[in-house]
Amino acid sequence: MTPYYSDDLVTIYHGDALDILPTIRGSSIDLVVTDPPYVIGAVSAGNLATKAGGWGDMMNSSRWFRDWYAMSKRLLKPTGAMWTFCNWRSLPVVMKAALDAEWSLASALVWHKDWIGPGGPVGLRPAYEMVALLPGPEFSIEDRGIPDVMTYKWASYKPNGHPAEKPVALLARLIKESTREAESLIVDPFLGSGSTLVAAKMLGHRAIGIEAEEKWCERAAERCAQETLGLAS
Repeated sequence: MTPYYSDDLVTIYHGDALDILPTIRGSSIDLVVTDPPYVIGAVSAGNLATKAGGWGDMMNSSRWFRDWYAMSKRLLKPTGAMWTFCNWRSLPVVMKAALDAEWSLASALVWHKDWIGPGGPVGLRPAYEMVALLPGPEFSIEDRGIPDVMTYKWASYKPNGHPAEKPVALLARLIKESTREAESLIVDPFLGSGSTLVAAKMLGHRAIGIEAEEKWCERAAERCAQETLGLAS
């Protein structure tokens, strides 16, 4: 398969993660770090204001999550793990998908944004998202003093334009605390604007990114090329 972009550390593929993940050699990856689409909008019937739909909609979503969880699990070394972003709406889907993929959910990191997001007249305004940790059988985090709440300031402005963009500093922290080898291999099946790859390159790791929308492949490639030149943004 021809990469969309490639350099000494980073490879980007334009396509569907469910088509490309099976082409990667099993037990070859040290870490999966990704921000998949949340289940917002997965409403087939009933109250459209629920955003995540009813229980049936959520369980339908969990089947898709289960499929790429199983694919990601196959790729990981025994010492590897997956960090996958989620929120309170999608957490039940994450837990069901992990169960169906025969993968345990070890922890849920709360990412505090130090900023209050928009919200409607009912409920509280969101100030956090979560990152679920699914470990391999020999995975461990060496620093046992790391808490399950981390603050990385974020706001409505997204530097690279992607609506779900995450801070490079947070992604770098997840990678740093979860890798044992100096040149680990990291995969992001839902690359977006490329922040995971930028973080991996900053730390000297190799990384593979997969993205279905070409415009985000282009932006990710631009950022990775800038990182090569020492101009990361």
